[in-house]
This record gives sequence, structure tokens and C-alpha cells, in this order.
Amino acid sequence: MKAERLLAILNILLGGKRVSARELAEELEVSERTVYRDVEALSEAGFPVYATAGRDGGFSLIEGFRMSGQLFSTGEVQHLISALDSLSGVRPETELEQLKRKFTLLLGESSGRGVPCTGNRVYIEHTPSRREKAIIDLLDASITSSTVLSITYCDVQGRESVRDIECQALVYQWQSWFVYAWCRLRSSFRMFRVGRILSVEHTPLERVSPSVNTEERPWRHEWEGDVFSDLVFTTDRSARGRLVEFFSPDDIRETDDGRLLVRTRMPCGDWILSWLISIGGGLSVSEPADLRARLCAAAREIVEKNCVDR
Repeated sequence: MKAERLLAILNILLGGKRVSARELAEELEVSERTVYRDVEALSEAGFPVYATAGRDGGFSLIEGFRMSGQLFSTGEVQHLISALDSLSGVRPETELEQLKRKFTLLLGESSGRGVPCTGNRVYIEHTPSRREKAIIDLLDASITSSTVLSITYCDVQGRESVRDIECQALVYQWQSWFVYAWCRLRSSFRMFRVGRILSVEHTPLERVSPSVNTEERPWRHEWEGDVFSDLVFTTDRSARGRLVEFFSPDDIRETDDGRLLVRTRMPCGDWILSWLISIGGGLSVSEPADLRARLCAAAREIVEKNCVDR
């Protein structure tokens, strides 16, 4: 992760030695180009890093610089500790404890100078289920060792497939864990929801995927090719809590009969059927017409399987 890498570079430079880009790249197992970007990020953040050209050149901190509690406000340090705590469910504790200890020491320095240190007010829970955690550990180890995994995956339509994947990054978004990986079956980068991975096995295969810069968050473009449609539906007020989780206030208005009307644009793939049904509140879809028909067919199947006399 970039934040951990920046802290690692800073910790190395605090040792007082001049360090070359090659040495940093080897230590952090990244490219020299990434090191230059990270050093630039540290400089922009206010750390006095300077470069020396030549055979014995490299990066170092201005002589006399010391990282102390003056560098951060106590609130900023507390937020950093909270962010590290949020990763404790998916990262080995030994990797995080040292970082947490350093920032906790900063708070101690501030407290010793009489600066008030308020208690933490922000708690972030990213902890997956025990089954997902076991899978995440395997995916994370594969990223570190650059191995190829064979997974059994269940898609949104319930279809199972076996795929060889080359993991690139773990991503937490939309309240779920995903792995961004090169899929050999599709010959493209894909996002796989960790909760839908049924099994994971190691393979002796070597990686063949094209290089990708995960710092640019390429998974954000994963759904750019989806077709968006005008979605219009109404519910009764009991569904308001669900609606405000997903839609902006501008998308929701109250009708004359007291129902809530939602008008927006979004992809309307197969996944949306179960999502719409979960909203409840006497849901009634007006547009698009084909989605309304698919929803009726899905609802009819549910009724036939659950509400007929046996």
C-alpha cells in the first residue's frame, strides 16, 4: 500500500544515511520510478527530502530534521491510528503494530508537552468474515510472491467457473472486499468479489499478465463500459431508509399520494433484480419496461415456489 511505503521510506531516511533510488527500490520491492513518485509525494507533504546527483548521490533528509509530535496535530495522528486499526482484520498484526507504536509515541510526546490528546472518535470496521479472511490471506500472499492461483468463482447469476488468476490488489469498496486480478479465462483484468470465491488453490504456473500500475486505481474503470438506463420506480415511505443509502436527495421526491419516487440513471444488469427486491416498500418499477418485465418474471417465480398450496 502506498501509505505504508511512504512511511517505510521516511523511516529509512530518518536513519540519517543517503539512500539511492535503486536501494530503496530493492528494499521496498518496487520500481525506481515508483520510488521517485513516492519521494516527490513526501516532499509535497512537507518533508524536507532532497536529492544529490552523481555516483554517490541519493535521497536524504535535511540535517537535523527529526520527526516529532510537532509534525502532526494530535487529531491527525489519531486518525492515522484509526486507519491502521481498520486494516487489522485483513493484515497480519505484526506488520501494523510497529507503525501504530510509532504514531502512539507521537501522541505521547504531545501529551508530555501539555498538548491535550482527545480520545478517538472515529472507528472503521473492514473486518471480513472468517471464511473471507482465510481467502484474503491467500490472495494477499499471492500478490507478495507473484504466484498464480486457481479459483472456483460463483457469479451474480449463480454460475460457477474455474479460473486461473494473477492477483494485483485487494480493494475494499461498496462495503465488500474485492481482488483485482488478471483473469486467464477472459484474458483481461477483472474484479472478483471475495465473498463469491468458493475455493482457492495454488498452481505452478508463471505469471504472464501485462504490467499494471495499481496506484492509478484501474479498477475504477471496471464498469465504465456498462450501459446506463433511465431507472424510475416508486416505493412507500417504509423504504426511505434504504433509498437514502444509495441515492442522492435530488433523485428522490414525494408524490401526491405520499409515495416516494426515484428517478436516476444506472446500469441495469442481472444483479439489479435482487437489489430492487431487497428495497421492499411496495416497490413498483415504471422504467425501463424490459426491467419491469424481468422483475415481474423473477417475482412470479418466487411466488410459485413459495406461495402455492402444497
